[in-house]
Amino acid sequence: MKVKTFEIVLTGPEHVYFSGQVLQGHVILELEKDTKVKGIRMVIRGKAFVHWSEQSMRGPGESRFKSIRHHSATEEYFDFSQQLLSKGAESGHQEEKRVLEAGQYTYPFQFRIPTTAPSSFEGQYGFIRYWVKVTIERPWKGDKSVKKLFSVICPVDLNREPTASEPISREKEKRLCCLCCVSGPIRASVRLAQKGYVPGEPLYVYGDVTNHSRRKIGGTSVELLMTTIFHTPTKSRTVTQQVARLHHGSLPSGGSASWDGDQLVLPPLPPSYMIGCSIMTIKYTLELRVFPVGPAFELAVPLEILVGTVPIRTTLDRYVDLQQQHQHNNSYIAPPPHVTVGGASNDVIVNGFRRINIISPSFIPSSTSCFHLHDDEDDARTTLDNSYSPRYAHFNFHALPPRRPQLVRFAM
Repeated sequence: MKVKTFEIVLTGPEHVYFSGQVLQGHVILELEKDTKVKGIRMVIRGKAFVHWSEQSMRGPGESRFKSIRHHSATEEYFDFSQQLLSKGAESGHQEEKRVLEAGQYTYPFQFRIPTTAPSSFEGQYGFIRYWVKVTIERPWKGDKSVKKLFSVICPVDLNREPTASEPISREKEKRLCCLCCVSGPIRASVRLAQKGYVPGEPLYVYGDVTNHSRRKIGGTSVELLMTTIFHTPTKSRTVTQQVARLHHGSLPSGGSASWDGDQLVLPPLPPSYMIGCSIMTIKYTLELRVFPVGPAFELAVPLEILVGTVPIRTTLDRYVDLQQQHQHNNSYIAPPPHVTVGGASNDVIVNGFRRINIISPSFIPSSTSCFHLHDDEDDARTTLDNSYSPRYAHFNFHALPPRRPQLVRFAM
């Protein structure tokens, strides 16, 4: 069989779909000569897979041996199969061969993604993956397949999260010991104007660090941490990675310093919780860290935040007001500011009926998804794009002015 072209073409921006949307595309097959085939089968599938192994030495003395224990779990979200070219069912002979004449063939398809499908994810010990696979079944020869991966985003509307718009704050202190003398405490507090954010939205950090110890503080930082928990029936495994960081300099003994609205823009990230998946969980923590000089553990002040896909309504209002001011300065009459984000369409709905593209997100790969676990279903006869990385909604909120959080006084 001489195949000139065999590919899957998907519609939609950057091959990204929201849960509940219809996946549409077509298969292009171009043959250079007449070819005998048994059929052309398409599979659209979504699944989650977790796996890691642990090694240990067991047994006494010289009889010790290496023991490897595997931990794994799988979830299936859908497995849709369709014959694009029948196997001669009209004649009643399922094994009858078909001859495809040389030329180009196009096979359209569509499939509604379940509303419960979780967001795509590629992690160190597991993935949530969606794909279309088309196989040319050939008599007496190995089948030939092509596989196309696509991204799914399960919407997380921050307006439906009761605590997303509320300010959050926390304070901690730590006492350092200098040989036999007890030093004064190091105190640190961190505050945010709200708990929920979307990728692309600036997060403004407010905080204070007071050094009553006899030690110098080498520096302070604010880090955004992504924690993924992989679950199997026998064990769970946790991986924490840093996805963004801000840094301040040193602080002498007796000194103090403030974080006064330092801006940290959320990069493209999968949403919190990983709704719809029971074998993986994701949470995000903003952590203010203080690093004393010398042999001592740092002081960490964590705040858990929410990462969603639909911005808080007040954030949208502020952004649209800002755009209106800019457009008014350029003699342009802007639409009304009463804006919400439409679910799967990603359009902005003005006054409940008019749609504009003022806040449509782009879809960008995440730097956190740098892993690619091998799928046992892929073999040497399957053509696929190994550069795939899941994409997530990313909003252009960089021009938003900061909102100052309410000042919280802690009892000493």
